[in-house]
Amino acid sequence: MPIQFQTRRYPGTVTSGRALLVYSGLRLVLLLAVGGLLYLTGARGLLLIILAFLLSGALSLVWLDKPRGQASAGFGRLMGRMNDKIDAAATKEDDADTSADDETGSEAETSEQKS
Repeated sequence: MPIQFQTRRYPGTVTSGRALLVYSGLRLVLLLAVGGLLYLTGARGLLLIILAFLLSGALSLVWLDKPRGQASAGFGRLMGRMNDKIDAAATKEDDADTSADDETGSEAETSEQKS
């Protein structure tokens, strides 16, 4: 029987991975919709691709503001947690180096005292 991990969920919150996935999916749908409309108006080839990217990018700035904000906040939290882990590991390593230096220093003092 596999172990199931329970995460604390709060109503109305979106996880960082889900927010990024939702935003990316909405951007893709918007790109395809704009591309389809441009195709129906007669744009073809490279012009279609360039116009679709430009127009969908401009529209996403207005229409996808909330999902973009949620995705960037989630990504920021993720990066913050990663930085905290890196800082904790560096502190742990520094503490280990300091204690090793202290032990080496006390051994050197002991050998000097014996001479």
